[in-house]
Amino acid sequence: REMNREVLGVDIGGVIIDRVNDNTDTSFFGNNYLRTTAVPDAFGVLGHLAAGRFAGNLHLVSKCGQKVQDKSVDWLRFHRFFELTGIPSNHLHFCRERHEKKGICDQLGITHFVDDRLEVLSYLIDGVRTPPMCYLFRPQDREVQKFQRFLPSVCVVQEWKEIEKAFGLKGEKQ
Repeated sequence: REMNREVLGVDIGGVIIDRVNDNTDTSFFGNNYLRTTAVPDAFGVLGHLAAGRFAGNLHLVSKCGQKVQDKSVDWLRFHRFFELTGIPSNHLHFCRERHEKKGICDQLGITHFVDDRLEVLSYLIDGVRTPPMCYLFRPQDREVQKFQRFLPSVCVVQEWKEIEKAFGLKGEKQ
């Protein structure tokens, strides 16, 4: 991989597609999944990053079964995600197990990763000489407790504006 090339990987469920809909009639796991809302500012910030610092180097990496994979692709198309963010639709990667995200990230040369599960980030951090910069997005307490030894290695963020700020205030050209 080219030195200095930065590559951003982003999870989909809970990071782009909002969990706030869970247990409502617009839950992603129900029949009205296309009405599930996006996480606030996700499209705008990702569009900004895809046009700037991570131009051509922004990938979606999601762990799910085939049914949720199909729904995710439908949802992204229905909400015109690729057109609105400028992220190419072939920058969409799926795996079946959480630990498999590491192989995808290694293959893509991911240098920064945003996920809502500390377990996933633990695989990216553990035993790697230069792990990617990991952002834990809106973590769930129970899951964090289980993998808390990895917490010091990640940056916990609650909203996309925090990620935008983290990337925008580093003094690099946007």
